[in-house]
Amino acid sequence: TGEAGVDIYNLTKYTRSNQNTCINQRPLVSKGDVVARGDILADGPSTDMGELALGQNMRVAFMPWNGFNFEDSICLSERVVQEDRFTTIHIQELTCVARDTKLGPEEITADIPNVGEAALNKLDEAGIVYVGAEVQAGDILVGKVTPKGETQLTPEEKLLRAIFGEKASDVKDTSLRVPTGTKGTVIDVQVFTRDGVERDSRALSIEKMQLDQIRKDLNEEFRIVEGATFERLRAALVGAKAEGGP
Repeated sequence: TGEAGVDIYNLTKYTRSNQNTCINQRPLVSKGDVVARGDILADGPSTDMGELALGQNMRVAFMPWNGFNFEDSICLSERVVQEDRFTTIHIQELTCVARDTKLGPEEITADIPNVGEAALNKLDEAGIVYVGAEVQAGDILVGKVTPKGETQLTPEEKLLRAIFGEKASDVKDTSLRVPTGTKGTVIDVQVFTRDGVERDSRALSIEKMQLDQIRKDLNEEFRIVEGATFERLRAALVGAKAEGGP
């Protein structure tokens, strides 16, 4: 009797725009609502109930000083701050690249020279900040070390380095840090690896999480389509008179 009457619409959630603002869609319908062609299903940025909604309707007073000045001050209600009327969400994308240099490959790691444990408490074992961490200016997001140039070492120093492995003496800290004047919450982490390069534990974890999410979405879509198909079959067959049989 045709395909099951099910359409699946995926909403965009917390996506960065070209101006580093937040693109987020919010559903306007609930389970059980009857919709028709052209109905609004979700609100996006700068819309409210499907209509354009830009800015805020504010009553502003431009106050002169004793009648002598012009636009000397601007008076607003304290509720503007309390109700977050002009508060916006900004999403900033920061990138860290580990390259192969002439002195050796750069390494993404949590073993950073001359950095205390307090500065590393938001990093995982791979040296990458975890999702949900609240960070401030100067915090390390991705730990990275870069090989330094070889210096002239005495035979004794070479022997000590070979025995004790003084890693801090031959690499420098080039970690990705939160820029000045920025603070916020980490909402996503992506790790990209070239073909032929072994993935670290964080890259494998992210890949597994993405595959699990895809399987979950597919199972949910299958459940919805299966339920709609059985419902249509039930409506068409229950109570109907059989014309024949074995």
